[in-house]
Amino acid sequence: MSKHMNDECPSCSSIGAITVSETEENPRLSHWPIQIKLIGTVAPFLNDADLLVAADCTAFAVHDFHRRFLKDKKVLIGCPKLDDAMHYVEKFAEIFGNISIKSVSCLRMEVPCCGGMTAVLKEAINRSGKKIPLTEIVIGVKGDLLGERQIF
Repeated sequence: MSKHMNDECPSCSSIGAITVSETEENPRLSHWPIQIKLIGTVAPFLNDADLLVAADCTAFAVHDFHRRFLKDKKVLIGCPKLDDAMHYVEKFAEIFGNISIKSVSCLRMEVPCCGGMTAVLKEAINRSGKKIPLTEIVIGVKGDLLGERQIF
């Protein structure tokens, strides 16, 4: 695949209205795509969002991922080890520079390579020149919550 080819998904959009009772009991995705690689740097559904950036494995490790972490958030997923972390930094810096984001939560696994997601988001926020609150949430390999800390 050519490096000059646009990797963004042409179908980036909101999925549609979901009733309040559905979101309270069973939070769902509100937009598509969710892969960081596929999202554009100007995505209207991220405007004024509380953004959850989740490492790929987290949704599989946490039993009730949707209920615990997805409610009232827009989600993007990726892997800081298998994907191009510098591309993530550049993309998020542009997203944060272009769009008003209320907060960012980084949901990552306890394994060392997953710490790269926090580093990516921290650097991207710094490059954007904005003051966006960043929280790191660490999940154990058995799906338990190991810790949560405010970065910014």
